[in-house]
Amino acid sequence: MNRSKFTFNAFILVFILFSSALFFFVITLSDLDVRYAANDSYPIEGTDLFVRYSNKKENGIYEGQGGSEELRVAGDFGHDWGMTREGNVLYANEYRTSSLGLMFCDLVKIDLETFEKTVISENTTLRGRCASGELVCVGGTLMDSAFPSTNPLCRLYAMSEPKLELTGHGAVVLFVDPVKGEGVYAEAFNKAGDVESRYMDKTLAEVMK
Repeated sequence: MNRSKFTFNAFILVFILFSSALFFFVITLSDLDVRYAANDSYPIEGTDLFVRYSNKKENGIYEGQGGSEELRVAGDFGHDWGMTREGNVLYANEYRTSSLGLMFCDLVKIDLETFEKTVISENTTLRGRCASGELVCVGGTLMDSAFPSTNPLCRLYAMSEPKLELTGHGAVVLFVDPVKGEGVYAEAFNKAGDVESRYMDKTLAEVMK
């Protein structure tokens, strides 16, 4: 009986020590994360603007350099992949996160003179330009990183968005005129397809045949 009681007490002691060590480890990592200053910037070609990702300053599009940078448009904008400029208008992917932790992507255009932002299409990802210059976008579905076909939170969100297709079979490829900022053509798109060879390497006229 005494042996069993000793073993149980030893187990409790080990558990307490392990919990304390784990708590210390987690707190230490959190503290390191706070101390680490992320401040990445990516210039927007042909302008004095850049996209900033930071845990010390607000994310967004800034203007200027050398300590005199000024936030022009707040938001989480993609700097690679599809960002493109047409005259004084910038087209970009803007990422947003819901209260449930789901990440969404909207196609936006930003006037580089007034810095007014307009959402062209929600749940739409800008992929680039086709051979004739139109913007090629994929819409009507959530980002792959959310695992929309298996994530129950995505299914819950889709109940309020009847046009949203989680499996990808209802997705559409949308062509946008970069001068007018308006859609000029759309067709059903299978997410398993290759966007570059099927759309971006062709002109809009070739796609529409």
